[in-house]
Amino acid sequence: MIKIHNVEEITPSDDAFHGSKKQISAEWWYFDAIFSNDYSVHIGCRTFSLRRIGMVQPFLEFYKNGKLEVEKRKRFLFKNFETSKEYPLVRLFKKPLIEFDIDKYKKDGKWVYKTDLSLEGCRANLEFIGDAEGFKIQTDAESWTVALPKAKVTGEIIYNDKKFKVEGIGYHDHNWNYTFLTALTYGKCWYWGKIRSDSYNIVWANVVKKDNKWDLLAVVNTGEKGFYNIHPENITFKPDKYIYDHKKKTPTFFTLKIDDVVNKIPIKADIELKVENLHYSSVLRSPYWRYHVKTTGFISIDGKKEEIDNTQIMEFLSFSK
Repeated sequence: MIKIHNVEEITPSDDAFHGSKKQISAEWWYFDAIFSNDYSVHIGCRTFSLRRIGMVQPFLEFYKNGKLEVEKRKRFLFKNFETSKEYPLVRLFKKPLIEFDIDKYKKDGKWVYKTDLSLEGCRANLEFIGDAEGFKIQTDAESWTVALPKAKVTGEIIYNDKKFKVEGIGYHDHNWNYTFLTALTYGKCWYWGKIRSDSYNIVWANVVKKDNKWDLLAVVNTGEKGFYNIHPENITFKPDKYIYDHKKKTPTFFTLKIDDVVNKIPIKADIELKVENLHYSSVLRSPYWRYHVKTTGFISIDGKKEEIDNTQIMEFLSFSK
């Protein structure tokens, strides 16, 4: 029988720094956003640490119509890094790079983040305001908090001596407890992405295990409060139309289907994701592609159907080199 993941509600401490006491571990805060002026961004910060020894690496990537225009990252010694285990916070040399508005959360429960990353003349100064309820999934192999399945994003980006005011829709998650052992034992590869209509939002993932079994996940949001955890037996995911990119077989077309009843609520989705542009990189020395995909189809919850026709960001990470 296929096991369903335990999807839980979160508090700010779930998106705080966790660290590692037993072995070198990677941990990262990931933010992305697609803006109304054809720009999109991927920004955040990675740590590689054991206790208080390690490195911290902020990163910043800008895209125009899905094509990479700027890619910046730099590593710093852990002694220059400040954080919190109570709420999300990343400071380098006393300067906040990622900061959660803990006062606003205590006052009205809102999840609001400010990011201000500057690297080699490029800057992303953005505010993310949560528009869907976050969740977390923890297993022995990895831990994942999706603090902002969907967020309203405003601010500015700067590069090539140009400043752009931006607004759009974003996303934020946080991963920890990733070690080289994770890459060796967890699976062959994973796919991950999110899909949105006017009112609904899906965060989905698929891990291909070493025995070629698939570990599927989909969490559906319906607004600021509430989410539905879809049973993996009721999810169909298929990658297709492979090409060779950087000498690796890489899919460029995907279908995702959901047909489930959760808490007596029928939930259906039938979605196609067609790759418009792909960006090759690496994570933990493993091949990694970030896709901008044209997303079409529909999501239906309790008989209320919404059409989808927009661009989203997804990824494909292969642990086999």
